[in-house]
Amino acid sequence: MTIAIRRWSDTIIRTPLLAYGLAALNIAGAFIGAVFWYGDFIRTANPPLWALPFIPDSPFSTLLFGFALILLHLHKASDLLNRTAIVYNIKFGTWTMLYWALYWARSGDVTPVSLLMFASHLGMAVEGLLLYQYLERDSLRNTYAVIAWMILHDIVDYAPIAPGRAGYGWYPPLPLGVMLVPAMMVYAVVMTWLLSALLFVQVLTHQHRPGGTNLLNPVSRK
Repeated sequence: MTIAIRRWSDTIIRTPLLAYGLAALNIAGAFIGAVFWYGDFIRTANPPLWALPFIPDSPFSTLLFGFALILLHLHKASDLLNRTAIVYNIKFGTWTMLYWALYWARSGDVTPVSLLMFASHLGMAVEGLLLYQYLERDSLRNTYAVIAWMILHDIVDYAPIAPGRAGYGWYPPLPLGVMLVPAMMVYAVVMTWLLSALLFVQVLTHQHRPGGTNLLNPVSRK
């Protein structure tokens, strides 16, 4: 099963139409999500400029994956970009899936939009897991950089730094307001550390693995 998934992933990356098509889908999704889900929130909440990189988390996730996929296809993979894309897509993909599951349980309001959001974020999480197969460096420096950024992301989202946000930070706009924010905050922090551990496991296993050459992409740049 694992070998079949890797072969399927390799086929997508090697085939220009599939690689560029999937990358374009993710990049287009990033812009659509940023405009239609976060646009009104950014205009009305008026967050400071320094907070903007942390607010459209799911669009940023798919943007990272799109560029990571293109670089893999071109045999110019960036280890730092891959690690960041993996953590973003798994974390915010599953975070959104959990939110909508809790939302449905509380409200009973299962709408086409919520189902589409759930399905698209499931795809994000799967993309993150598939990209994990292509980590071939054992860079602790890149791993620490990703962890530091994600910790900062959690602080910006949930620390009491944003006026008018009920004692929280610049977390994403949610249909039920602050009702589910405590649960989502716990999940976000736990996922940051679980995915950090996953990156460390990759580093340790790569260090103890003979050879470790990626047949698809033998040169992975910093």
